[in-house]
Amino acid sequence: MAIDALRLANTAFAVDIFKKLCEKDKTANIVFAPLCTSTSLALAYKATKGDTATQMTKTLHLEDVKDVSFGFQTVTSDVSKLNSFFSLKMVRRLYVEKSLNPIKEFISATKRPFPSQLEIVDFKEKTEETKQQINQSVSELTDGKFENILTEGSIDDQTKILLVNATCFVTNWMKKFPEAQIQECPFKINKSETKPVQMMNVEATLCLGHIKELETAILELPCLNKHISMLILLPKEIEDDTTGLEQLEQALTPETLVQWTNPSVMANTKVNLFLPKFKVEGDYDLKPILESLGMTDVFDENVADFSEMTETKGTVLSQIIHRVSLEVNEEGAESLEVPGCRILQHKDEFKADHPFIFLFKHNKTRSIIFSGRFCSP
Repeated sequence: MAIDALRLANTAFAVDIFKKLCEKDKTANIVFAPLCTSTSLALAYKATKGDTATQMTKTLHLEDVKDVSFGFQTVTSDVSKLNSFFSLKMVRRLYVEKSLNPIKEFISATKRPFPSQLEIVDFKEKTEETKQQINQSVSELTDGKFENILTEGSIDDQTKILLVNATCFVTNWMKKFPEAQIQECPFKINKSETKPVQMMNVEATLCLGHIKELETAILELPCLNKHISMLILLPKEIEDDTTGLEQLEQALTPETLVQWTNPSVMANTKVNLFLPKFKVEGDYDLKPILESLGMTDVFDENVADFSEMTETKGTVLSQIIHRVSLEVNEEGAESLEVPGCRILQHKDEFKADHPFIFLFKHNKTRSIIFSGRFCSP
């Protein structure tokens, strides 16, 4: 299956970036939108040739993907349908300096697979005006979540190609967390410290799994209509000197993630779930991370090869801007429960009152829309 190859490629890329972000800061909250980045980079990849293209193939794990454009076209069109159910906004843009005279065939070839993701702008002559236009457009597309995505010095008259990703999401669960059950609870941020958090609580039949050797529980929490699910990886205790996630982060690979979250190793279980309400934001410069993953030529004007798109030498990907906002709250569908049937007999407790790793995946394409970790309120 072509889509399977792309799903595995995107999962591998998501894990690579997530691990790099974890290494960079052992205790920070992280939220990252891998599907946005891989989609935008796939569009940039279509413009490249030679070593530049080879490096991107490796970093994006596209070696086994037969038709990159068609694969992303399918995923993008499926994921875009989520907008009617959720407050999910995903902005993916590649802004190209107009004096590079992009080849007409290239522009028309990318229109269907990457709808409205390529924009020709004037960085050179109208730097400030272009910056304001981009800021306004991103703000409108995200309902004002990201006001000034380009700050002073984000771009200048030398900017050639700018990649902008902005993604925001507010959860909407299949089953609402009852407001009456929300209480302030201590959240352990390490072995000795706690911080108060608004803890939500619900009893439900959910998919639960265990990674025995890591003493970690995995829970799947479905959003409305099961279009999106949140996966939570929660170690039993904090065993290390930071967040308790170090061992889990080291063991996390594209292969282990697929293994751990395979539906066949998870079972429907009656769960008493405690999950904090939280909001996390991410703002990353992905250039150094991608360079550390072997994607260097695309940023280097002496060697970058964008000849599928332009004949201008010295064309580079000047900058990558990645902003994410994720809000996890109690909202969801009202549960239609028969009075008196609420008390589940045997229950497994899943209490996320210490750091955990989370993913949000689109179930139809099995794409990871967000990956992150929550370490501190």
